[in-house]
Amino acid sequence: MGLGNIWVPHRKLLYTILVIAAGVLLSVGIYFFNLSIQPKQVTLIVDGQSEVIMTKAKTVEQLLQEKELSIIDKDVVRPDLTAAVDENMTVELLKSWQIPVVIAGKKQHVQTTNRDVAGVLQDAGIKTDGNDKVTPALDSKLTKDTEISVISVEEKVVQENKEVVFREVRKNDPSLKKGEIRELKKGQAGSAVLHYKVTTEDGKETSRELVKTEVVKEKQDRVLAVGTKKQEVVAATLASRGGKDIRAKRVLTNVELSAYTANAGGGYGKTATGVKATVGRTVAVDPKVVPLGWWVYIEGIGYRRAEDTGGAIKGNKMDVFLESDSEAVKFGRKKGRTVHVIGPKLP
Repeated sequence: MGLGNIWVPHRKLLYTILVIAAGVLLSVGIYFFNLSIQPKQVTLIVDGQSEVIMTKAKTVEQLLQEKELSIIDKDVVRPDLTAAVDENMTVELLKSWQIPVVIAGKKQHVQTTNRDVAGVLQDAGIKTDGNDKVTPALDSKLTKDTEISVISVEEKVVQENKEVVFREVRKNDPSLKKGEIRELKKGQAGSAVLHYKVTTEDGKETSRELVKTEVVKEKQDRVLAVGTKKQEVVAATLASRGGKDIRAKRVLTNVELSAYTANAGGGYGKTATGVKATVGRTVAVDPKVVPLGWWVYIEGIGYRRAEDTGGAIKGNKMDVFLESDSEAVKFGRKKGRTVHVIGPKLP
């Protein structure tokens, strides 16, 4: 049976079927068209803030444009911008922040979506260790106004060579005269290597701690023997006076003698003790050597009493009082004399 033979007798029925089918297809198309232009309910989360909205946007990108949300490369959008908007879907936008980071005294800005310090530093390619000072702390949460500071802290051990100075050790020695010094051992400096733990912050030294001293060469202290033996005072027996022997309390050697007259003191003959200078008795002395008022025996001169002083009479020097200037000139200076110091009374 040919197609024509089918079509002709059933033409009216076929037309009816075609019209019905076309009507169904049109209704379905209209339904889906209307469905596509109806607002869809979407949950939009921006930086953690959630909002339920109605939108006619077809894609995520159109949705964000509809909400006037600008996007830059570092921002994170889930799902992708090209994804179709479906009913009850969730769209999340995480905006990137520009966080200032100061390291080694220089500031840089890091565009990041991380919300803690550690994440920002990771985005910036900045590595830290446990010694570094990071402010705020690595686990701190950020705000848009947070500024991060990183101070690089380094600890290292350095070595320094040092000379070790020897000490001078003094030991009393009763076999040496008082004031005499004898070197028993020569002093010799030593050497050592000092190990310091040095801490630096951004390259600047902030602390130095001595952790070890390595002795390379021991020092040798200088040892001195210091005499403590007192000199014995030789009591000399002088010529007897009135049948009694006179013994000196001490003996002065290498005494230098000179002479003076009353004219040397202005012509009045008054002594430092207030008595009148007397020939054969008065002698000028240094009171630090012979106390005023004490008697002395000057070998080759005789007994004299320390009654006067003089500006030039210091130490082992004495000035014998004479009657006239001519006698004083003739007396001159006599060196190397021995003088016996007797005491305040002359037996």
